[in-house]
Amino acid sequence: MVTTLKVTKGVHPVELTCDEQGLRIEGDFNASQKLKKKIICCCIPVTEGKGPDPTLLPIDHVYILYAEYIQRTKTIQIRFVLPEDRSNDDSTADFYELYYTVPDDKAQEAEAFCETLMGRAYEGVKVHKRLLVLINPFGGQGKAKEIFEYHVHPIFQAAKCEVTVKNTQRQGHAIDIAKELDVDAYDAVVTVSGDGVVHEVINGFLARSDAKDVMKKITLGIIPGGTGNSLIISILGEKRGFDPSYTALQVIKGKPMPLDLCSVTYDDHRYFSFLSQNYGITAYADLATEHMRWMGDTRTVVGLLQEIFARHTYGVEAAIQVVESDKKKIIQECRVFKGSILEQEELNLEDTLPPLSEPVPSDWMVIKDNISMFLASKVPLLSRGMLSHPCALPNDGTLDLLLVRGSPGIKKQLDVFTKVEKGHHIHNDIVEYYKIKAFRLTPVLKPGQTAYVAIDGEHAPCKPFQVQVHPRLCSVLAIKPTFLNTNI
Repeated sequence: MVTTLKVTKGVHPVELTCDEQGLRIEGDFNASQKLKKKIICCCIPVTEGKGPDPTLLPIDHVYILYAEYIQRTKTIQIRFVLPEDRSNDDSTADFYELYYTVPDDKAQEAEAFCETLMGRAYEGVKVHKRLLVLINPFGGQGKAKEIFEYHVHPIFQAAKCEVTVKNTQRQGHAIDIAKELDVDAYDAVVTVSGDGVVHEVINGFLARSDAKDVMKKITLGIIPGGTGNSLIISILGEKRGFDPSYTALQVIKGKPMPLDLCSVTYDDHRYFSFLSQNYGITAYADLATEHMRWMGDTRTVVGLLQEIFARHTYGVEAAIQVVESDKKKIIQECRVFKGSILEQEELNLEDTLPPLSEPVPSDWMVIKDNISMFLASKVPLLSRGMLSHPCALPNDGTLDLLLVRGSPGIKKQLDVFTKVEKGHHIHNDIVEYYKIKAFRLTPVLKPGQTAYVAIDGEHAPCKPFQVQVHPRLCSVLAIKPTFLNTNI
């Protein structure tokens, strides 16, 4: 059904049309003047310039934040977020707020038009989401609070979300918040941080006695505000995943996409991982370079190069429950994966693996060797420019394991390194790539050697541990129900 409304902007007539393709605006010659946002340059507020013209193409319903008729001013107000380049799936976005004057005899038509537009804009999505926003003011370069206040909060307000804001005060604070949270009071917990606060929220929820009910009731929203933002760039891409405007839109318009989680079990404690489990030169690159966080993603590149040129290897005893080892089959299954939204089902938090003190099943693959890389991940992008696991999927019930045995030589490892940006490294002969459901790993260190184990990019004990996938245990708000297309 096509609905139209004739309005004016100044002395110029404007026609608004709502149809299946979106909102069309005809006759507004100044629509490209987006809502003026102030940015800070040398302590001086500066107004940004014009954005792209939203009238050139229909505005897809997913971009519409709110439309309402205001009786007092006899105007219709339309707010939306629009990608700068709608032909580019990784384009950043701008926030718009347009006003039009409604003739006295068109008030009822204007109200009906807004109702129709809102119905299409929020089809299958809740209006006025109740959001608990957790800001880590210390993460990354300390800009999370500024990102939220200047870029994200105005968009949440434009969509008339109910927003509660809390700043984390210390490491582990988000765990405590999640443990004590009244989950019935919110639709989503939104993190404005790096991946660390996401990790804490997940583990806080899963430490509760009512963990299964909690994970069914509440979902996560992600706004990039830290150094590492692996989950959100794996969903949206390297540019859009760092864009606060588009990620704010995704919180508002996204539906819960299920995510597999992994339990990590040591002899004395157990917790959950949502990103990666890492041992070898890549763990060194992640953890031994923390003093270089000011370099951003570049620090991991520097750390990898140091390890490659030093030809370091790390001893390991590992047992792996392999689902698929054929790279061609893995790639084909990745290409046809369509993703899904969250469906209510029984969640399994319990370990089904034998204790660390007991043998693993006889059909597991066993490795007793020196390795360069043992890197398991649930996400394709571990950082910008590092498409390490191009076949990783959000809810296929498996982990993707990248394994390089021994020390193949500097030239061969550099060949892998130079191809990782596009994910083409998995075609290299020295790279083994598996879909797995579980593994057990025991570091075997040489005398005097220092090694690292990284879980979700954080330090973990360098001693025996095991990991198991728990399907669809968590959910995150996403506009598209899968990870980005890696074009593998």
